[in-house]
Amino acid sequence: MRSADLIVIGGGITGLGVARDAALRGFKVTLLERYEIGSGTSSYFHQILHSGARYAVTDPEAAAECYSENQILKLVVKDAIVDTGGLFLAFNEEEVKYADTLLLACKKARIPTAELSPQEVLQKEPRINKNLQRAFTVPSAHINGAKTIQMHMKSLKELGVEIITNCEVTEFIKNDDKIKAAKSKNNQIFEAEIFINATGVWAPQIGKMADIEIPVTGYKGSMIVFKEQFTSVFLNRCRLPSDGDLMLPTGSRYIVGTTSIKTDDIDTHIVEKWEIDKLLAEAEVMIPGISRSEIVRSYAGVRPIYTPEKNLPDRSESRSFTILDHQKDGVENFISMVGGKFMLYRLMSEKTVDLLCEKLNKEANCETAEVLL
Repeated sequence: MRSADLIVIGGGITGLGVARDAALRGFKVTLLERYEIGSGTSSYFHQILHSGARYAVTDPEAAAECYSENQILKLVVKDAIVDTGGLFLAFNEEEVKYADTLLLACKKARIPTAELSPQEVLQKEPRINKNLQRAFTVPSAHINGAKTIQMHMKSLKELGVEIITNCEVTEFIKNDDKIKAAKSKNNQIFEAEIFINATGVWAPQIGKMADIEIPVTGYKGSMIVFKEQFTSVFLNRCRLPSDGDLMLPTGSRYIVGTTSIKTDDIDTHIVEKWEIDKLLAEAEVMIPGISRSEIVRSYAGVRPIYTPEKNLPDRSESRSFTILDHQKDGVENFISMVGGKFMLYRLMSEKTVDLLCEKLNKEANCETAEVLL
């Protein structure tokens, strides 16, 4: 039997983030991952460090969070980030009209923007559709997910965090209103004062072990990877978030995405032909001729969307996050981190460890916005 102050279940970026934050505040931490570190959604996202502008109209809270974390991560994980900058592009009357709404929303969220003339944009990025009517800049960037995970792994080892992979939690051992220990598939027992569920789209499965229902829905997002670089900056269609309106240079490849399909099959990420066709058709609007270029591969990840309200229209759920204290569900020492995005992992971790400190009556400030990786 092993013991720690804190057991973190899930070795994606949120699990790594909360383990690091807690260790920096003096907790003894053990992290359990059922496969290998970063083997889930954290390795299958679009690698965009959003400015927040994409959500400014529909989800202003998430927009403000994204911009704030954009600025922090450009400092603390700077070696994993290429500051490409970004452009929102309008090609038709509807998008031109939406640009005014979006610019106003960005101003309210304090996301810096600057409108450029179509001629200025096309001079710098000649592959963009010549029918461009409006464009404005946003501070988006490329974040290398694999490198970010590697940087956290190095830090966790230096901080003395115990990391156990290929360790699937299958059972909680409870004592009245507390979890006493987590039991793994290979019958290892892990005791702790607090247990944190950082498993993303798999959070409901962990919740069931404590007889708790966690409303998280999986949304599959598919992406195409091109060999050729078409632009030097991130591109976003100037419209409400939709399929195929994101393009990102990664240095060696070019990513086009993404779809959003509700799915119960959270362990199988198959990209269907119709998704590729849809992404290519939409991409043609921004980069004519892109559909004839060489595709290196396609891939998909499943987003963990917190859905306390049922039957909302697609893409209307918040991309923000929620920290669930399951004391209200009758389990005193169990916390779940749900929703959010890769780029919000640090903030999610900060809020989770703040709650952890509150529950254990420990005074310790978050350092992850200042301590560089």
